[in-house]
Amino acid sequence: MSPSEADDRLAAGRELARRYFGEDVPERWAELSPDLADLTARFAFGDLWARPGLPLRDRSLIAIAVLATLRAHPQLEWHVRGGLRAGLTPDEIREAIMGVSGLAGFPAAWSALEVAEGVLAGEAG
Repeated sequence: MSPSEADDRLAAGRELARRYFGEDVPERWAELSPDLADLTARFAFGDLWARPGLPLRDRSLIAIAVLATLRAHPQLEWHVRGGLRAGLTPDEIREAIMGVSGLAGFPAAWSALEVAEGVLAGEAG
């Protein structure tokens, strides 16, 4: 891959991440670690999330379920907000988290639901 192709993927990934998460999250990534921010933008968003096989809202639903399972609560919070921006409804987010209970356990689902409800309450108010 040429340097210009890598630069294009980085720029596209940053734009998708900003659109999905809002301006603040990618900027916070860069404050914590510019290198990890670039890897995340280039690979996660420039390559994986930009693939044509699934719409953004479906990728978001998958991310919410996986992050709930992993109990990655700060990232789950970002993805609940991103999911709303991608067109998920609050009920779809809740259903994805409820689905986690059967595979990852009720504690994972309950703690994820607490995170999601905090975001959803803030978005509604």
